[in-house]
Amino acid sequence: MPYAIRTDLEERYGADELTQRESVLPAGAVARALADADVEIDSYLATRYSAPLSPVPDNVTRIAAAIARYRILGDAVTELARKEYEDARGWLKEVAAGRAQINGATPLAAAAPSATVDYVVGRDKAFTGGIQ
Repeated sequence: MPYAIRTDLEERYGADELTQRESVLPAGAVARALADADVEIDSYLATRYSAPLSPVPDNVTRIAAAIARYRILGDAVTELARKEYEDARGWLKEVAAGRAQINGATPLAAAAPSATVDYVVGRDKAFTGGIQ
């Protein structure tokens, strides 16, 4: 299940913006941008959650739309679109680091503790005297 679809982009940013960009982009660019957004999101979420997420939380749809829009706008990106993209990536980094959570998402099972113990032996100091 994709995190965002064309209709999400149209509802958030307007169908006119999408139509204008499609006139200068190769066929399938919008679908590709949406798919790329999913892959980018999963690369962050997979460190903590079972990805792809299903059902898709609303905040993840918003993030996917912001990422896809940034990619669609390309060289015509606005400062607002760039900020939304950077904010989206920042939030994803927070999720990956465990400082933000996705309610309702299935967390990965914790890794089983290792049954081995590493023993490290230090060596003697090479220099024991001070500066003379």
